Amino acid sequence: MCGRINVSDNEGVRLLLAMLGMEVWPSRDPRFNVAPSQSLDVVTWQDDAASLDSMKWGMVPSWAKPGKFSSPLINARSETIREKPSFKKLISSYRVLVPINGFYEWKREGKIKTPYYITPTSNDAMFLGALYQPAKQASNDEKQEKSQVCVVTVAANEPMSEVHHRMPVILKPDDALKWIQPSEQSVIDELMVSASNDTLQMTEVSDYVNSARNEGPECIAAKRANDLFD
Repeated sequence: MCGRINVSDNEGVRLLLAMLGMEVWPSRDPRFNVAPSQSLDVVTWQDDAASLDSMKWGMVPSWAKPGKFSSPLINARSETIREKPSFKKLISSYRVLVPINGFYEWKREGKIKTPYYITPTSNDAMFLGALYQPAKQASNDEKQEKSQVCVVTVAANEPMSEVHHRMPVILKPDDALKWIQPSEQSVIDELMVSASNDTLQMTEVSDYVNSARNEGPECIAAKRANDLFD
Protein backbone atom coordinates (compact mmCIF):
# COMPACT_ATOMS: atom_id res chain seq x y z
CA MET A 1 0.00 0.00 0.00
CA CYS A 2 1.15 3.52 -0.68
CA GLY A 3 -1.45 6.16 0.07
CA ARG A 4 0.40 9.32 1.08
CA ILE A 5 3.62 10.86 -0.29
CA ASN A 6 6.15 13.54 0.66
CA VAL A 7 7.85 15.70 -1.99
CA SER A 8 9.31 18.54 0.06
CA ASP A 9 13.05 18.54 -0.70
CA ASN A 10 13.60 20.11 -4.12
CA GLU A 11 17.35 19.62 -4.05
CA GLY A 12 17.05 15.95 -3.20
CA VAL A 13 14.73 15.36 -6.14
CA ARG A 14 16.91 17.44 -8.46
CA LEU A 15 19.96 15.34 -7.65
CA LEU A 16 17.96 12.16 -8.23
CA LEU A 17 16.77 13.34 -11.65
CA ALA A 18 20.31 14.35 -12.57
CA MET A 19 21.22 10.66 -12.34
CA LEU A 20 18.93 10.15 -15.35
CA GLY A 21 20.59 12.98 -17.24
CA MET A 22 17.72 15.38 -16.52
CA GLU A 23 18.95 18.94 -16.04
CA VAL A 24 15.94 20.70 -14.57
CA TRP A 25 13.65 20.20 -11.62
CA PRO A 26 11.48 23.31 -11.28
CA SER A 27 11.40 24.81 -7.82
CA ARG A 28 8.21 23.62 -6.18
CA ASP A 29 6.49 24.59 -2.98
CA PRO A 30 7.25 21.85 -0.44
CA ARG A 31 4.52 19.23 -0.33
CA PHE A 32 4.73 17.21 2.87
CA ASN A 33 1.40 15.37 2.64
CA VAL A 34 0.38 14.55 -0.93
CA ALA A 35 -2.81 12.50 -1.07
CA PRO A 36 -4.71 10.65 -3.81
CA SER A 37 -6.68 12.89 -6.21
CA GLN A 38 -3.87 15.47 -6.08
CA SER A 39 -1.31 16.02 -8.82
CA LEU A 40 2.07 14.29 -8.92
CA ASP A 41 5.16 15.21 -10.90
CA VAL A 42 6.21 12.13 -12.87
CA VAL A 43 8.97 11.16 -15.28
CA THR A 44 7.95 9.74 -18.65
CA TRP A 45 9.90 8.67 -21.73
CA GLN A 46 9.21 11.04 -24.63
CA ASP A 47 11.16 11.51 -27.86
CA ASP A 48 13.95 9.21 -26.64
CA ALA A 49 14.52 11.17 -23.44
CA ALA A 50 13.29 11.34 -19.86
CA SER A 51 10.73 14.10 -19.49
CA LEU A 52 8.70 15.68 -16.68
CA ASP A 53 4.92 15.66 -16.67
CA SER A 54 2.12 16.22 -14.18
CA MET A 55 -0.58 13.62 -13.60
CA LYS A 56 -3.46 13.04 -11.21
CA TRP A 57 -2.94 10.39 -8.56
CA GLY A 58 -5.74 7.86 -8.84
CA MET A 59 -7.03 5.99 -11.86
CA VAL A 60 -10.58 5.37 -13.01
CA PRO A 61 -10.36 2.55 -15.59
CA SER A 62 -11.24 3.53 -19.12
CA TRP A 63 -13.86 0.77 -19.25
CA ALA A 64 -15.73 2.05 -16.17
CA LYS A 65 -19.10 3.67 -16.81
CA PRO A 66 -19.38 7.29 -15.62
CA GLY A 67 -20.32 7.48 -11.95
CA LYS A 68 -20.20 3.72 -11.48
CA PHE A 69 -16.66 3.36 -10.12
CA SER A 70 -16.60 3.83 -6.33
CA SER A 71 -13.09 5.26 -5.93
CA PRO A 72 -9.99 5.72 -8.11
CA LEU A 73 -7.27 3.05 -8.01
CA ILE A 74 -4.13 4.41 -6.35
CA ASN A 75 -2.13 1.16 -6.26
CA ALA A 76 -1.70 -1.82 -8.61
CA ARG A 77 -0.53 -5.19 -7.27
CA SER A 78 2.42 -6.52 -9.27
CA GLU A 79 1.28 -10.13 -8.87
CA THR A 80 -1.92 -9.58 -10.86
CA ILE A 81 -0.96 -6.57 -12.96
CA ARG A 82 -0.88 -8.55 -16.22
CA GLU A 83 -4.29 -10.10 -15.54
CA LYS A 84 -6.47 -7.25 -14.29
CA PRO A 85 -8.40 -5.44 -17.04
CA SER A 86 -7.50 -2.10 -15.44
CA PHE A 87 -3.75 -2.64 -15.79
CA LYS A 88 -2.80 -5.36 -18.26
CA LYS A 89 -2.56 -3.02 -21.26
CA LEU A 90 -0.90 -0.21 -19.32
CA ILE A 91 1.99 -2.27 -17.94
CA SER A 92 3.23 -2.91 -21.47
CA SER A 93 3.54 0.67 -22.66
CA TYR A 94 2.41 3.23 -20.08
CA ARG A 95 4.93 3.27 -17.25
CA VAL A 96 6.23 6.29 -15.34
CA LEU A 97 8.50 7.13 -12.42
CA VAL A 98 7.29 9.09 -9.40
CA PRO A 99 10.20 10.96 -7.73
CA ILE A 100 9.55 11.41 -4.00
CA ASN A 101 11.42 12.10 -0.80
CA GLY A 102 9.41 9.60 1.19
CA PHE A 103 6.03 8.04 1.82
CA TYR A 104 3.83 7.27 4.81
CA GLU A 105 2.41 4.02 6.04
CA TRP A 106 0.25 3.16 9.03
CA LYS A 107 0.87 0.20 11.31
CA ARG A 108 -2.40 -1.28 12.52
CA GLU A 109 -2.66 -2.89 15.95
CA GLY A 110 -6.30 -3.48 16.77
CA LYS A 111 -8.02 -0.12 16.52
CA ILE A 112 -4.74 1.80 16.80
CA LYS A 113 -3.04 3.13 13.64
CA THR A 114 0.52 4.39 14.07
CA PRO A 115 1.96 6.52 11.22
CA TYR A 116 5.51 6.01 9.95
CA TYR A 117 7.48 8.16 7.55
CA ILE A 118 9.59 5.99 5.24
CA THR A 119 12.64 7.34 3.42
CA PRO A 120 15.61 6.00 1.43
CA THR A 121 18.76 5.23 3.39
CA SER A 122 21.30 6.23 0.74
CA ASN A 123 19.77 9.31 -0.98
CA ASP A 124 17.39 12.15 -0.20
CA ALA A 125 14.88 11.00 -2.84
CA MET A 126 13.81 7.82 -4.64
CA PHE A 127 11.82 6.66 -7.65
CA LEU A 128 8.57 4.74 -7.37
CA GLY A 129 7.45 2.61 -10.29
CA ALA A 130 3.96 3.48 -11.53
CA LEU A 131 1.51 3.11 -14.42
CA TYR A 132 -0.48 5.81 -16.09
CA GLN A 133 -3.65 6.01 -18.08
CA PRO A 134 -3.45 8.64 -20.85
CA ALA A 135 -6.07 11.36 -20.70
CA LYS A 136 -8.78 11.29 -23.29
CA GLN A 137 -8.50 14.00 -25.90
CA ALA A 138 -10.80 16.89 -24.98
CA SER A 139 -13.19 18.39 -27.48
CA ASN A 140 -13.11 22.10 -28.25
CA ASP A 141 -15.52 23.03 -25.45
CA GLU A 142 -13.99 20.77 -22.81
CA LYS A 143 -11.09 21.31 -20.46
CA GLN A 144 -8.23 18.88 -21.08
CA GLU A 145 -8.00 16.41 -18.20
CA LYS A 146 -4.74 15.11 -16.78
CA SER A 147 -3.47 11.60 -17.29
CA GLN A 148 -3.98 9.41 -14.23
CA VAL A 149 -1.24 7.60 -12.33
CA CYS A 150 -1.26 4.49 -10.14
CA VAL A 151 1.70 3.26 -8.01
CA VAL A 152 2.74 -0.39 -8.41
CA THR A 153 3.16 -2.37 -5.19
CA VAL A 154 4.88 -5.62 -4.22
CA ALA A 155 5.14 -7.73 -1.08
CA ALA A 156 6.92 -5.92 1.73
CA ASN A 157 10.54 -6.70 2.52
CA GLU A 158 11.42 -7.81 6.04
CA PRO A 159 11.74 -4.40 7.74
CA MET A 160 8.70 -2.98 5.95
CA SER A 161 6.59 -5.99 6.93
CA GLU A 162 6.81 -4.80 10.54
CA VAL A 163 4.58 -1.88 9.48
CA HIS A 164 2.62 -3.13 6.44
CA HIS A 165 2.48 -6.20 4.21
CA ARG A 166 2.87 -4.20 0.98
CA MET A 167 5.36 -1.63 -0.33
CA PRO A 168 5.76 0.36 -3.55
CA VAL A 169 8.15 -0.71 -6.29
CA ILE A 170 11.33 1.25 -5.56
CA LEU A 171 13.73 1.64 -8.48
CA LYS A 172 17.42 2.39 -8.30
CA PRO A 173 18.53 5.11 -10.75
CA ASP A 174 20.32 2.43 -12.81
CA ASP A 175 17.00 0.61 -13.27
CA ALA A 176 14.72 3.62 -13.53
CA LEU A 177 15.30 4.20 -17.24
CA LYS A 178 14.52 0.53 -17.96
CA TRP A 179 11.13 1.06 -16.35
CA ILE A 180 10.09 3.95 -18.57
CA GLN A 181 11.85 2.96 -21.79
CA PRO A 182 10.37 0.37 -24.17
CA SER A 183 11.45 -2.90 -22.54
CA GLU A 184 10.75 -6.61 -22.80
CA GLN A 185 8.19 -8.07 -20.42
CA SER A 186 10.87 -10.09 -18.67
CA VAL A 187 12.87 -6.92 -17.91
CA ILE A 188 9.86 -5.19 -16.33
CA ASP A 189 8.92 -8.29 -14.34
CA GLU A 190 12.43 -8.42 -12.89
CA LEU A 191 12.03 -4.85 -11.64
CA MET A 192 8.76 -5.56 -9.82
CA VAL A 193 10.41 -7.01 -6.72
CA SER A 194 10.69 -6.03 -3.08
CA ALA A 195 13.49 -3.61 -2.29
CA SER A 196 16.48 -5.00 -0.40
CA ASN A 197 16.25 -4.85 3.39
CA ASP A 198 18.72 -1.97 3.66
CA THR A 199 16.89 0.32 1.20
CA LEU A 200 14.56 2.14 3.58
CA GLN A 201 14.47 3.64 7.04
CA MET A 202 11.28 4.14 9.03
CA THR A 203 10.52 6.89 11.51
CA GLU A 204 7.45 6.94 13.72
CA VAL A 205 5.71 10.30 13.41
CA SER A 206 2.78 11.96 15.15
CA ASP A 207 -0.81 11.55 14.06
CA TYR A 208 -0.70 15.09 12.62
CA VAL A 209 -0.12 13.47 9.22
CA ASN A 210 -3.29 11.39 9.49
CA SER A 211 -5.38 14.18 8.02
CA ALA A 212 -4.65 14.92 4.37
CA ARG A 213 -5.62 18.54 5.11
CA ASN A 214 -2.52 18.99 7.28
CA GLU A 215 0.68 20.26 5.69
CA GLY A 216 4.15 21.33 6.71
CA PRO A 217 7.27 19.84 8.32
CA GLU A 218 5.20 18.69 11.31
CA CYS A 219 4.14 15.78 9.09
CA ILE A 220 7.61 14.25 9.12
CA ALA A 221 8.75 15.25 12.61
CA ALA A 222 9.74 12.21 14.66
CA LYS A 223 7.32 11.37 17.42
CA ARG A 224 8.66 12.49 20.79
CA ALA A 225 8.37 10.44 23.96
CA ASN A 226 6.35 13.18 25.66
CA ASP A 227 3.86 13.18 22.75
CA LEU A 228 2.30 10.26 24.58
CA PHE A 229 1.13 12.68 27.28
CA ASP A 230 -0.06 15.56 25.08
